[in-house]
Amino acid sequence: MLGLCVHPSFAWVERVYSNGAYARWEPIAAAIANPVPWSLGDFAVLVGAAVIAWRIVVRVREARRERPWRALGFALFDIVAILALYAVWFEASWGWNYDRAPIEMRLRYEASRIDPAALAALRARTIAQMNALAPAAHARANEPLDLDALRAAWLPAVQRGGDDWTPRTDPPKPTLADPLMDANGTSGFVNPLTLTVQLASDLLWFERPFDLAHEWSHDAAYAREDEANYLAVVTCLRSRDPVVRYSGELELLLSLPPLRSYPRKTFAPLVWGDFLAIRARDASRINLAFAHWSWGTYNVYLKSNRIASGIANYGEVTRLMLAIPIDREGLPEAR
Repeated sequence: MLGLCVHPSFAWVERVYSNGAYARWEPIAAAIANPVPWSLGDFAVLVGAAVIAWRIVVRVREARRERPWRALGFALFDIVAILALYAVWFEASWGWNYDRAPIEMRLRYEASRIDPAALAALRARTIAQMNALAPAAHARANEPLDLDALRAAWLPAVQRGGDDWTPRTDPPKPTLADPLMDANGTSGFVNPLTLTVQLASDLLWFERPFDLAHEWSHDAAYAREDEANYLAVVTCLRSRDPVVRYSGELELLLSLPPLRSYPRKTFAPLVWGDFLAIRARDASRINLAFAHWSWGTYNVYLKSNRIASGIANYGEVTRLMLAIPIDREGLPEAR
């Protein structure tokens, strides 16, 4: 467990882990997990839970024949040992990406570009693009998402951000955690044990492209939520598919500091309809008490992994969008 408290240097993580050992492990994990039609990550978690339950049963039986406190001590030792094994697996399989240097250390980052006027201009541009894209996007709402085209827009972005390798991307898998994701409003996650990408089943068609690009970015060694959001926005905005671009613009707007109110004329009727669809979905699915507890837990988890702002890190994509210039290909400029 002591190893989990050690945070390697940025340079070591970048060279030896994120662009080294992890870059070699990720395609191996994908080759093992992706042919399976269900989440291998779910299986890994269930195996761990089953082993813990088995050891508890064994120790309870021993307690009937030996000293109860001795059996209880061994039971606690067994549980801690199994959890420690999974913690080390998590850290070695993916978790050290939290210790990667922030993306702005590898891209051209100009803090002077962050000011209220630039924020207002970004918001106005995003709203204008949403209104312009909405008719074409809605006309293609029932068409399947072109994963190859999404990958073509995404891969140059993650490589510009610092990956010197080619991450694998595969369709998301169904997960046993789906009811929990619906209940707390989680859109998706990467299982860090097997690197399986999983999306919530209640995602709306205009949310799916952004959320998939976001999770792919986590799989590509970008653990921070602001960086995964940033790369997903960049991916969507450089796509030629109006659904993908609309998805990126909408999610970008939701990440910006909100105004107190928006006049009715701000958004086209189709856009207002999409906002209402999000609200209706959330009202019917989210359990407020569970969401409050689970997001509070995730907040602590992020802070324990050197993300000082916790869940607020999701919204820090605004800083990256304003401070990092974009070139003619729609990619962030390198240092």
